[in-house]
Amino acid sequence: MIIIDVFREVFSGVFRNVSALSVLIFSLSGLPAFAEHDVRGELNEIVVVFNGHARLFDIDAAESVLAFNAFIGQVLSAHWDAEHMAMHLLSNEVYQNLNSDQQRQIRQSVETTFYRYAYEVLDANKKVPLALIDDLYLDEEGQMRIKIRGNPQFLPALTGDLHLAENAKGWTIIDAGYAGFTYTFLKRRVYQRKYSRVGIDGLTAWLDGKNQRFFADYCTSELNSVMPARVNALCEAM
Repeated sequence: MIIIDVFREVFSGVFRNVSALSVLIFSLSGLPAFAEHDVRGELNEIVVVFNGHARLFDIDAAESVLAFNAFIGQVLSAHWDAEHMAMHLLSNEVYQNLNSDQQRQIRQSVETTFYRYAYEVLDANKKVPLALIDDLYLDEEGQMRIKIRGNPQFLPALTGDLHLAENAKGWTIIDAGYAGFTYTFLKRRVYQRKYSRVGIDGLTAWLDGKNQRFFADYCTSELNSVMPARVNALCEAM
């Protein structure tokens, strides 16, 4: 059992970093459809700026935290498709059966989770920058993908597959994969099981608790004015 537990923890760590890496690609929505070179160039610019933040980030310097939050808010989170991910994780049927307040509730929790992922990959890749691998390519199912490599602390170099899809605005991420598995394949079961046991309130409370624990170090008077409202709300609930 010890071996199994260790394997499970390592595998979980790998997917935390894959899911965090996927945050960077949500900014692809809004680009012209089928403009592969434009997507690759835009993504490369995003990765370069992100690496700059990772290299210089200082939690004790409010201006550093403010700059990273501005990058997330202006470049990344403006294009996250939280509704698509919520439907994909809960199933379209479950999501559509929620009332409008419940749908907004789960979207907000998913959006804050994406925000946490951006900080997680920042923490994990401070010493070794992220790097795109090759160009966009079509898989055997005709789905567009791109590879991005990171080197998280305490883990070997990690190259993840990011799955892109076209939507009304352009391109958006629909999944992240590693070693033949995908983020949503593993997370879907967790979300659906949690929902079946404790309902939407319990599911969002569970997500908010994970986000709250991660951002606990940012719940200070010095950082209150530079953290987004979603994080400050978690701090106030502590």
